[in-house]
Amino acid sequence: MTGFLFIWFGQMLSTTATSITTFALYLWVIDKTSGGWSVGVMEFFFFSATLLVAPIAGIMVDRYSRRATMLVYDVASLAITLVILALYFFEALEAWHLYIATIVQGIGYAFQWPAYRAAISTMIPKARYVRANGMMYLLDDVPDVFSPILAGVVLGPLVGLTGILIINVFAFVISITALLITDIPPTPHTVEGENSHGAFWKELAFGFQYILKRPSLLGLQLIHLAGNFFSGIALSAAVFYPMILLRTGNNTEVLGFISSVGSLAAVIGGIVLTLWGGIKRPLHGVLWGWIISSFLGLALLGLGQGLLIWLVAVAIEAACDPLTKVSDDTILQRKVSPDLQGRVFGAQSVIAQFLIPFAPLVGGYLGDRIFEPAMQTQSALSNFFGPLVGTGPGSGMGLLIFLCGIGATLVGLSGYVLRPVRQLDDLLPDHDAVPAKSASVQKQHDADKTVKDGKKKVLTPGV
Repeated sequence: MTGFLFIWFGQMLSTTATSITTFALYLWVIDKTSGGWSVGVMEFFFFSATLLVAPIAGIMVDRYSRRATMLVYDVASLAITLVILALYFFEALEAWHLYIATIVQGIGYAFQWPAYRAAISTMIPKARYVRANGMMYLLDDVPDVFSPILAGVVLGPLVGLTGILIINVFAFVISITALLITDIPPTPHTVEGENSHGAFWKELAFGFQYILKRPSLLGLQLIHLAGNFFSGIALSAAVFYPMILLRTGNNTEVLGFISSVGSLAAVIGGIVLTLWGGIKRPLHGVLWGWIISSFLGLALLGLGQGLLIWLVAVAIEAACDPLTKVSDDTILQRKVSPDLQGRVFGAQSVIAQFLIPFAPLVGGYLGDRIFEPAMQTQSALSNFFGPLVGTGPGSGMGLLIFLCGIGATLVGLSGYVLRPVRQLDDLLPDHDAVPAKSASVQKQHDADKTVKDGKKKVLTPGV
């Protein structure tokens, strides 16, 4: 646990600096291109790169040192940060440079999360999976509490984008050092794990085959697939950011404050899970996390036309997010053998997040081209939904977020309708329910048993 905490602290520094940099670059590109489309394209490239590389990264996580695969993201991000810093310093930075940067960062991220999630099952006792997963998701949420305010209000005016990028470089150096000097236990081997190795294409398909053969896991990931698409549209920088900016007269401080409050709520949710450390039925955590965050979070966010409603809605949505993610990771860590988790987590990421790269593009197109124009003129949409979301600037984006919230709520409820998902805990035993043997031990055991059975047949009359 000490080694895990040391690595976690290094990652907290780097993710905080990266979050500040990302927010600052979002503001820079929105100002330079006068719209949310470029931000949507950046998100598209990031998630697309992550999902395309995730199955390959899963193979690497299971084949090689998890320390090495955990380092890929930090090293790639450090390199791309240095390039962006140089381009900006010489006044040569363009929006398309950031597209390339997000592709490189997305590739690194594809290695990071499967490696960390799989490493938890070897570094942490089973009883502490929820606590450790809660801490990992704090890495996503804690930085976002401070990054909007630091990027837009404090560090932005004080040191500018150049200073923010330099801080990010030093943070990555610290996180890389923490990974290099911390001992990470080797991955235990199981019969199923050793038998699963083979040709590259066989291993590439293994994680998907593993999930497809288990309807409970497949159904659960399909729920994430649909839910992530709806929430991905609603919370993308191409929809959420413009809605707030349009409704507040381009007030970036209000946007930063709302984003920070949402991140703070997510941190509180993560801290509660970390301190609590126990979810007896993680499936309920997944489904109720989707239901509450979508109906009382996203739908309410779309209806809101003022700061108070936005803050309440964002807080509810964000507080439930760690519950959903931690519960899902805990299910896979309990049900899947450690030496299979890299490939299964890689496949799970592809299935659950396959539509996320398209969400910002769909959201940006629907918001800019359809919902915003329709809600500011006499139309069927404005006549029907105008009393709910208003008809001024930002109302189209608000309506889009509201509809996505209703869709994601129905997705969460569907988990209690689908029998394989509803009875997941009963249909899938934990991977350590029966003690695992290495392949060599198992083969020797089978050989001894064959010889013994053969002797019995020779010595038994009438056989």
